[in-house]
Amino acid sequence: MLKQLYIEDFVLIDRVALEFGPGFTVLTGETGAGKSIVVSALELLLGGRGDSLLVRRGAERARLEAVFEGNPRTAALLEEEGGEAAGDELILRREIGADGRSRCYANNRPVTVAGLAALAGSLVELHGQFSELPALKGRGQTELADDYGGLSELRRRYEEVFARWRDLGAECKQLEESRAERGVLVDGLAYMIQELEGAELAEGEEEELREKRGRVRHAVRIKEDVEAALTLISEGDGAISSQLTALEKVLADLVEVVPSAAGAAGKLGDVTAVFDEINRDLAALRAAEGGEAVDLEAIEGRLALLERLKRKYGKDVAGVTPGKGGSSVDDIPVFDAVAEATEATGANTSIIFVPVAFAADAVYEAVDAGLALVVIITEGIPVADMNKIYHHAAERGARFVGPNSPGLISPGKAKVGIMPAGIHEPGGVGVVSRSGTLTYEVVYSLTRAGLGQSTCLGIGGDPVIGTGFIDCLGMFEADAETSAVVLIGEIGGDDEERAGEYIKAAMSKPVVSFIAGRTAPPGKRMGHAGAIISGGAGTAEGKREALTAAGVGVADTPSAIPAMVKEALGLRVD
Repeated sequence: MLKQLYIEDFVLIDRVALEFGPGFTVLTGETGAGKSIVVSALELLLGGRGDSLLVRRGAERARLEAVFEGNPRTAALLEEEGGEAAGDELILRREIGADGRSRCYANNRPVTVAGLAALAGSLVELHGQFSELPALKGRGQTELADDYGGLSELRRRYEEVFARWRDLGAECKQLEESRAERGVLVDGLAYMIQELEGAELAEGEEEELREKRGRVRHAVRIKEDVEAALTLISEGDGAISSQLTALEKVLADLVEVVPSAAGAAGKLGDVTAVFDEINRDLAALRAAEGGEAVDLEAIEGRLALLERLKRKYGKDVAGVTPGKGGSSVDDIPVFDAVAEATEATGANTSIIFVPVAFAADAVYEAVDAGLALVVIITEGIPVADMNKIYHHAAERGARFVGPNSPGLISPGKAKVGIMPAGIHEPGGVGVVSRSGTLTYEVVYSLTRAGLGQSTCLGIGGDPVIGTGFIDCLGMFEADAETSAVVLIGEIGGDDEERAGEYIKAAMSKPVVSFIAGRTAPPGKRMGHAGAIISGGAGTAEGKREALTAAGVGVADTPSAIPAMVKEALGLRVD
């Protein structure tokens, strides 16, 4: 039963409070007195549709409240909505703002409009001419007719069977769609198999092609070295083979006089056999290099094909661009969020290309998605943001490289960055640098000198970075594939000085370095945000002195680095 009705700032009503007692209550009045407004207010409390036009002009909101005598059904419905009965009463309230937004409450607990209608529906029925008559509503009419005919139980069983039939239909449709998807998958796999078989891949082919490419690039030098070696061993005046033959005759004569010299003669025979084998290998190499016409362009094309197939069928790779999920670029899937990409592909590394305004959020997203490594290409992220990112990543056990980094590459294995892969070759020289383009110049010089690289990494030139020189030096020291390290520094900060202290205390592998910015005037930033001499600290000369004191070779120019690396490794310097 409706006990009280309160209306405030609704249509034309300023404020009115009505109380209803037991029995029949009649509201009377002349036309336009506001009777229909009271009924409309009650309709809204029953879950009717409302908008800003119902708010009295000049008011911020309309407020309607009704107090009902509750019953077991309303108590159960209220519990479903997360509320509880206030004694034997149910208090419904609805507020409609001037912006059209509506808020509903039951016993002071927020409920939806649908929840409000469900609660009020068991309390009040509004009857009017041609409206709100249960018999005229489809569901109500059916229930009345079935109840009258005693068919309610039959209707219930029918609804159960119909629901089961509908569910089975949905399952059949899903199975049909799955079969169609399976057909598409089979066709796709058949295409993949055809593509891979058509490529005629061979085990070890990539390594062989890279070696052959290196020989072609250094063909002149290889030929000169082979000829020089053959001249020394067998073809030149005073060749080793001739001297060994003469020595064999001398020892043979000595054995006739001193039989105990037979041991020395036998050892000489072993030495002669070794040199004969070396001579045959070099002669075979000369024949192979001279008789094989190699098309460098064909080798590069084949390597490019192998790289494309590795990207397509190798480790899972994904791109992330909000709003473009479901698309693909060069057969690489695109997702809306990093977490989705990580879950779908099992990725463990992210590379950030986004503009500086969004870069910090992108790093947070990658770290929170559980990725172990994040490479930040973006330059100029605010220092305050980077300080927060640094601690956030450390708390979650993630490592990030950059910002303002060209990335990293292990030639022949993997690349995460923007460095040109074509100038790199697999080898034993690790490269760590604060500069991007200077790294490319040094790597190109190393490759031309026959010095391949284990891993090349640009730590970034911004003031706050995630991975520094010392981090990389420690990993290179522990890496079995790295035999020497090239460190490329620049003015500003004290990273190079601290790296020198670390090298002196913990490095056993040779390190060669170069410091950029020797001619930079104090106080002027050169290229990177971190490349600035301030207060006399961070000068190129100070860094050179610190590295030299640690036993590190410091090159005057980038082009001098390959020769210094060879010398440090005990290799022949051209």
